[in-house]
Amino acid sequence: MEYGIFVRPVCTIYDLPAPTRRDAAGAELSAIGDEGLCGQSCRVLAGPGGLDAQGQPLPGEMAEILTFYGYHGYVYARDLRFVTREELEEYLASPRRMVCRACDVLSLPRVAAVRLAELEAGAVVRLLPGPEQLPAGWALAALPDGRRGFVRDVALAPVRWEERAVFTQRSGLPFTEALALALGCAPAQLLPRVLDRWYGGSEAAFRRAVMETARRYLSTEYRWGGKSGRGVDCSGLVSGAYMQCGVLIYRDAKLAEGWPMHEIPFEAKQPGDALYFPGHIALYLGQGRYIHSTGAAASGGVVLNSLEESDPLFRPDLARSLYAVGSIF
Repeated sequence: MEYGIFVRPVCTIYDLPAPTRRDAAGAELSAIGDEGLCGQSCRVLAGPGGLDAQGQPLPGEMAEILTFYGYHGYVYARDLRFVTREELEEYLASPRRMVCRACDVLSLPRVAAVRLAELEAGAVVRLLPGPEQLPAGWALAALPDGRRGFVRDVALAPVRWEERAVFTQRSGLPFTEALALALGCAPAQLLPRVLDRWYGGSEAAFRRAVMETARRYLSTEYRWGGKSGRGVDCSGLVSGAYMQCGVLIYRDAKLAEGWPMHEIPFEAKQPGDALYFPGHIALYLGQGRYIHSTGAAASGGVVLNSLEESDPLFRPDLARSLYAVGSIF
Protein backbone atom coordinates (compact mmCIF):
# COMPACT_ATOMS: atom_id res chain seq x y z
CA MET A 1 0.00 0.00 0.00
CA GLU A 2 1.44 3.35 -1.08
CA TYR A 3 -0.68 5.68 1.06
CA GLY A 4 -2.14 6.03 4.51
CA ILE A 5 -4.89 7.82 6.44
CA PHE A 6 -4.39 8.60 10.12
CA VAL A 7 -6.98 6.71 12.14
CA ARG A 8 -6.35 7.91 15.71
CA PRO A 9 -7.38 11.35 17.00
CA VAL A 10 -3.72 12.45 17.35
CA CYS A 11 -0.90 10.36 15.87
CA THR A 12 2.75 10.98 16.70
CA ILE A 13 5.17 11.51 13.82
CA TYR A 14 8.79 10.87 14.78
CA ASP A 15 11.90 12.29 13.12
CA LEU A 16 13.62 8.92 13.65
CA PRO A 17 12.35 5.35 13.33
CA ALA A 18 12.26 5.23 17.13
CA PRO A 19 10.34 7.18 19.80
CA THR A 20 13.43 8.53 21.57
CA ARG A 21 16.94 9.77 20.86
CA ARG A 22 20.08 10.56 22.89
CA ASP A 23 21.65 13.99 23.15
CA ALA A 24 25.40 14.63 23.31
CA ALA A 25 25.36 14.06 27.06
CA GLY A 26 23.53 10.78 26.74
CA ALA A 27 20.17 12.02 28.06
CA GLU A 28 17.12 10.33 26.54
CA LEU A 29 14.92 12.81 24.68
CA SER A 30 11.82 12.63 22.53
CA ALA A 31 12.19 12.03 18.79
CA ILE A 32 8.76 13.56 18.11
CA GLY A 33 8.71 15.98 15.19
CA ASP A 34 5.03 16.41 14.28
CA GLU A 35 1.54 15.01 14.70
CA GLY A 36 -0.92 13.66 12.16
CA LEU A 37 -4.60 14.23 12.93
CA CYS A 38 -7.43 11.79 12.32
CA GLY A 39 -8.52 11.71 8.68
CA GLN A 40 -5.42 13.42 7.26
CA SER A 41 -3.40 11.59 4.60
CA CYS A 42 0.21 10.71 3.86
CA ARG A 43 2.34 8.82 1.40
CA VAL A 44 3.90 5.62 2.74
CA LEU A 45 7.53 5.51 1.63
CA ALA A 46 8.30 2.21 3.37
CA GLY A 47 6.12 -0.15 5.35
CA PRO A 48 6.95 -2.09 8.50
CA GLY A 49 9.99 -4.29 7.93
CA GLY A 50 10.95 -2.45 4.73
CA LEU A 51 14.00 -0.30 4.07
CA ASP A 52 13.94 3.40 4.93
CA ALA A 53 15.43 6.26 2.86
CA GLN A 54 18.90 5.41 4.16
CA GLY A 55 18.53 1.77 3.20
CA GLN A 56 18.16 0.67 6.82
CA PRO A 57 15.47 -1.84 7.85
CA LEU A 58 12.53 -0.30 9.66
CA PRO A 59 11.36 -1.76 12.95
CA GLY A 60 8.50 -4.16 12.36
CA GLU A 61 5.92 -1.81 13.87
CA MET A 62 6.91 1.44 12.09
CA ALA A 63 6.36 2.99 8.66
CA GLU A 64 8.22 5.82 6.92
CA ILE A 65 5.89 8.51 5.59
CA LEU A 66 5.66 11.88 3.85
CA THR A 67 2.64 13.97 4.86
CA PHE A 68 0.50 15.75 2.30
CA TYR A 69 2.12 19.04 3.40
CA GLY A 70 5.66 17.76 2.92
CA TYR A 71 6.80 16.62 6.39
CA HIS A 72 8.95 13.49 6.44
CA GLY A 73 8.88 11.15 9.42
CA TYR A 74 8.04 7.80 10.95
CA VAL A 75 4.83 6.55 12.55
CA TYR A 76 3.58 3.43 14.22
CA ALA A 77 1.74 1.38 11.61
CA ARG A 78 -1.22 0.97 13.97
CA ASP A 79 -1.89 4.70 13.56
CA LEU A 80 -2.55 4.32 9.83
CA ARG A 81 -5.15 2.79 7.59
CA PHE A 82 -3.09 1.68 4.58
CA VAL A 83 -4.80 2.37 1.24
CA THR A 84 -4.10 2.23 -2.48
CA ARG A 85 -3.98 5.35 -4.63
CA GLU A 86 -7.44 4.56 -5.97
CA GLU A 87 -8.84 4.28 -2.47
CA LEU A 88 -7.23 7.55 -1.41
CA GLU A 89 -8.47 9.32 -4.55
CA GLU A 90 -12.00 8.20 -3.71
CA TYR A 91 -11.61 9.30 -0.10
CA LEU A 92 -10.32 12.77 -1.04
CA ALA A 93 -13.21 13.22 -3.49
CA SER A 94 -15.84 12.24 -0.89
CA PRO A 95 -17.86 14.83 1.09
CA ARG A 96 -15.41 15.54 3.92
CA ARG A 97 -15.44 18.13 6.66
CA MET A 98 -12.73 19.57 8.89
CA VAL A 99 -13.22 19.61 12.63
CA CYS A 100 -12.92 23.31 13.55
CA ARG A 101 -13.07 22.83 17.32
CA ALA A 102 -12.50 19.84 19.59
CA CYS A 103 -15.55 17.59 19.56
CA ASP A 104 -16.85 14.14 20.45
CA VAL A 105 -18.07 11.55 17.96
CA LEU A 106 -21.07 9.90 19.62
CA SER A 107 -22.98 6.67 19.02
CA LEU A 108 -26.30 8.55 18.84
CA PRO A 109 -27.30 12.18 18.17
CA ARG A 110 -27.72 12.70 21.92
CA VAL A 111 -25.38 14.25 24.47
CA ALA A 112 -25.68 11.20 26.72
CA ALA A 113 -24.69 8.76 23.96
CA VAL A 114 -21.55 6.63 24.01
CA ARG A 115 -18.38 8.54 23.09
CA LEU A 116 -16.63 6.81 20.16
CA ALA A 117 -13.77 9.27 19.63
CA GLU A 118 -12.52 12.69 20.71
CA LEU A 119 -11.35 14.71 17.70
CA GLU A 120 -9.15 17.79 17.59
CA ALA A 121 -9.38 20.87 15.39
CA GLY A 122 -7.81 19.98 12.04
CA ALA A 123 -9.08 16.40 12.01
CA VAL A 124 -11.21 15.29 9.06
CA VAL A 125 -14.37 13.19 8.88
CA ARG A 126 -16.43 11.96 5.94
CA LEU A 127 -20.06 13.04 5.91
CA LEU A 128 -22.75 10.41 5.42
CA PRO A 129 -26.44 10.82 4.59
CA GLY A 130 -28.22 11.11 7.92
CA PRO A 131 -31.30 9.15 8.97
CA GLU A 132 -34.67 10.74 8.26
CA GLN A 133 -35.28 11.77 11.84
CA LEU A 134 -31.81 13.23 12.45
CA PRO A 135 -32.26 16.03 15.01
CA ALA A 136 -31.27 19.52 13.97
CA GLY A 137 -27.68 20.42 14.78
CA TRP A 138 -26.21 16.95 14.23
CA ALA A 139 -24.34 15.31 11.34
CA LEU A 140 -23.58 11.64 10.69
CA ALA A 141 -19.90 11.07 9.96
CA ALA A 142 -17.59 8.18 9.12
CA LEU A 143 -14.21 7.82 10.78
CA PRO A 144 -11.30 6.43 8.74
CA ASP A 145 -11.29 3.21 10.80
CA GLY A 146 -14.81 2.42 9.54
CA ARG A 147 -16.82 3.48 12.58
CA ARG A 148 -19.77 5.82 12.22
CA GLY A 149 -21.00 8.36 14.71
CA PHE A 150 -22.72 11.66 15.24
CA VAL A 151 -21.03 15.06 15.52
CA ARG A 152 -22.48 18.47 16.27
CA ASP A 153 -22.51 20.31 12.96
CA VAL A 154 -21.22 23.53 14.57
CA ALA A 155 -17.92 21.69 15.07
CA LEU A 156 -17.53 21.07 11.32
CA ALA A 157 -16.24 23.34 8.57
CA PRO A 158 -15.11 22.89 4.94
CA VAL A 159 -11.72 21.30 4.32
CA ARG A 160 -9.96 24.34 2.89
CA TRP A 161 -6.56 22.81 2.19
CA GLU A 162 -5.60 20.58 -0.74
CA GLU A 163 -4.03 17.17 -0.08
CA ARG A 164 -3.28 16.09 -3.63
CA ALA A 165 0.42 16.92 -3.39
CA VAL A 166 0.58 13.56 -1.62
CA PHE A 167 0.55 12.05 -5.13
CA THR A 168 3.14 14.31 -6.76
CA GLN A 169 5.82 15.08 -4.17
CA ARG A 170 9.25 13.80 -5.11
CA SER A 171 12.85 14.57 -4.23
CA GLY A 172 14.10 17.82 -5.73
CA LEU A 173 10.63 19.15 -6.58
CA PRO A 174 9.62 22.21 -4.50
CA PHE A 175 6.43 21.63 -2.54
CA THR A 176 4.55 24.49 -4.23
CA GLU A 177 5.39 22.99 -7.64
CA ALA A 178 4.27 19.53 -6.51
CA LEU A 179 0.94 20.93 -5.31
CA ALA A 180 0.46 23.00 -8.46
CA LEU A 181 1.25 19.94 -10.59
CA ALA A 182 -1.34 17.91 -8.70
CA LEU A 183 -3.97 20.62 -9.18
CA GLY A 184 -3.11 21.35 -12.81
CA CYS A 185 -2.25 25.01 -12.32
CA ALA A 186 0.80 27.28 -12.09
CA PRO A 187 2.41 27.78 -8.65
CA ALA A 188 1.51 31.47 -8.81
CA GLN A 189 -2.18 30.50 -8.98
CA LEU A 190 -2.23 28.53 -5.72
CA LEU A 191 -2.83 31.45 -3.36
CA PRO A 192 -5.40 33.23 -5.57
CA ARG A 193 -7.32 29.92 -5.78
CA VAL A 194 -7.57 29.80 -1.98
CA LEU A 195 -8.50 33.48 -1.65
CA ASP A 196 -11.12 33.30 -4.38
CA ARG A 197 -12.74 30.09 -3.14
CA TRP A 198 -12.87 30.78 0.58
CA TYR A 199 -12.34 34.51 1.19
CA GLY A 200 -14.04 36.30 -1.68
CA GLY A 201 -10.64 37.16 -3.11
CA SER A 202 -9.79 39.19 0.02
CA GLU A 203 -6.28 39.13 1.45
CA ALA A 204 -7.56 40.95 4.53
CA ALA A 205 -10.20 38.26 5.14
CA PHE A 206 -7.58 35.55 4.95
CA ARG A 207 -5.30 37.37 7.38
CA ARG A 208 -8.19 37.75 9.85
CA ALA A 209 -9.05 34.07 9.55
CA VAL A 210 -5.48 32.96 10.29
CA MET A 211 -5.30 35.16 13.38
CA GLU A 212 -8.72 34.02 14.63
CA THR A 213 -7.72 30.39 14.16
CA ALA A 214 -4.49 30.85 16.09
CA ARG A 215 -6.29 32.67 18.90
CA ARG A 216 -8.46 29.60 19.53
CA TYR A 217 -5.34 27.92 20.93
CA LEU A 218 -4.69 30.55 23.60
CA SER A 219 -3.67 28.89 26.89
CA THR A 220 -3.07 25.53 25.18
CA GLU A 221 -0.09 23.77 26.74
CA TYR A 222 3.24 23.78 24.92
CA ARG A 223 4.00 20.31 23.55
CA TRP A 224 7.18 19.48 21.63
CA GLY A 225 6.07 18.49 18.11
CA GLY A 226 2.42 19.07 19.02
CA LYS A 227 -0.24 20.29 16.61
CA SER A 228 -3.54 19.98 18.47
CA GLY A 229 -5.55 21.40 21.33
CA ARG A 230 -3.95 18.78 23.59
CA GLY A 231 -0.63 20.56 23.14
CA VAL A 232 1.05 22.54 20.39
CA ASP A 233 4.54 23.80 19.66
CA CYS A 234 5.46 27.08 17.99
CA SER A 235 5.52 25.88 14.39
CA GLY A 236 2.55 23.58 14.98
CA LEU A 237 0.52 26.62 15.99
CA VAL A 238 1.48 28.79 13.01
CA SER A 239 1.51 26.09 10.31
CA GLY A 240 -1.70 24.58 11.73
CA ALA A 241 -3.50 27.93 11.64
CA TYR A 242 -2.43 28.46 8.03
CA MET A 243 -3.41 24.90 7.11
CA GLN A 244 -6.90 25.21 8.57
CA CYS A 245 -7.30 28.40 6.53
CA GLY A 246 -6.24 26.70 3.29
CA VAL A 247 -2.50 27.41 2.86
CA LEU A 248 0.22 24.82 3.47
CA ILE A 249 3.45 26.35 4.77
CA TYR A 250 6.62 24.70 6.04
CA ARG A 251 5.99 22.79 9.28
CA ASP A 252 9.16 23.83 11.15
CA ALA A 253 10.28 27.15 12.63
CA LYS A 254 12.30 28.46 9.70
CA LEU A 255 11.88 29.85 6.21
CA ALA A 256 12.35 27.04 3.71
CA GLU A 257 12.74 27.06 -0.06
CA GLY A 258 9.88 25.48 -1.93
CA TRP A 259 7.02 26.53 0.39
CA PRO A 260 4.94 29.71 -0.04
CA MET A 261 6.29 31.70 2.93
CA HIS A 262 9.02 34.16 1.86
CA GLU A 263 10.96 36.86 3.66
CA ILE A 264 9.78 40.48 3.58
CA PRO A 265 11.22 43.65 5.16
CA PHE A 266 10.48 44.13 8.84
CA GLU A 267 8.74 47.42 8.09
CA ALA A 268 6.38 45.69 5.66
CA LYS A 269 4.95 43.21 8.19
CA GLN A 270 1.17 42.99 8.49
CA PRO A 271 -1.18 41.09 10.79
CA GLY A 272 -1.13 37.42 9.86
CA ASP A 273 2.52 37.36 8.81
CA ALA A 274 5.07 35.13 10.54
CA LEU A 275 7.87 36.27 12.84
CA TYR A 276 11.06 34.19 12.91
CA PHE A 277 13.45 33.89 15.83
CA PRO A 278 16.28 31.36 16.25
CA GLY A 279 14.44 28.04 16.58
CA HIS A 280 11.10 29.77 17.11
CA ILE A 281 8.17 31.19 15.13
CA ALA A 282 5.20 33.41 16.02
CA LEU A 283 2.18 34.90 14.26
CA TYR A 284 2.08 38.69 14.09
CA LEU A 285 -1.23 40.24 15.21
CA GLY A 286 -0.53 43.93 14.62
CA GLN A 287 0.37 46.87 16.89
CA GLY A 288 3.56 45.07 17.88
CA ARG A 289 1.81 42.04 19.38
CA TYR A 290 2.12 38.42 18.35
CA ILE A 291 0.77 35.02 19.38
CA HIS A 292 3.07 32.05 19.88
CA SER A 293 3.46 28.78 21.71
CA THR A 294 6.39 28.98 24.07
CA GLY A 295 8.01 26.50 26.38
CA ALA A 296 9.17 29.30 28.68
CA ALA A 297 8.60 28.45 32.34
CA ALA A 298 6.55 31.60 32.94
CA SER A 299 3.89 30.59 30.43
CA GLY A 300 4.44 27.11 29.03
CA GLY A 301 1.90 27.45 26.28
CA VAL A 302 0.13 29.69 23.79
CA VAL A 303 0.28 33.32 24.87
CA LEU A 304 0.42 36.87 23.56
CA ASN A 305 3.61 38.92 23.70
CA SER A 306 4.84 42.16 22.19
CA LEU A 307 7.80 43.58 20.30
CA GLU A 308 7.11 47.01 21.81
CA GLU A 309 9.05 47.97 24.95
CA SER A 310 6.15 50.15 26.16
CA ASP A 311 3.75 47.18 26.12
CA PRO A 312 3.28 45.19 29.38
CA LEU A 313 3.55 42.03 27.24
CA PHE A 314 7.01 42.97 25.93
CA ARG A 315 9.53 40.10 25.75
CA PRO A 316 12.99 41.64 25.37
CA ASP A 317 14.73 38.34 24.54
CA LEU A 318 12.53 37.75 21.51
CA ALA A 319 12.48 41.39 20.44
CA ARG A 320 16.29 41.30 20.32
CA SER A 321 16.54 37.98 18.46
CA LEU A 322 13.88 38.51 15.75
CA TYR A 323 15.73 37.93 12.49
CA ALA A 324 13.08 37.64 9.76
CA VAL A 325 9.47 38.31 8.85
CA GLY A 326 7.69 35.91 6.51
CA SER A 327 4.63 36.42 4.33
CA ILE A 328 2.76 34.40 1.72
CA PHE A 329 1.74 37.63 -0.07
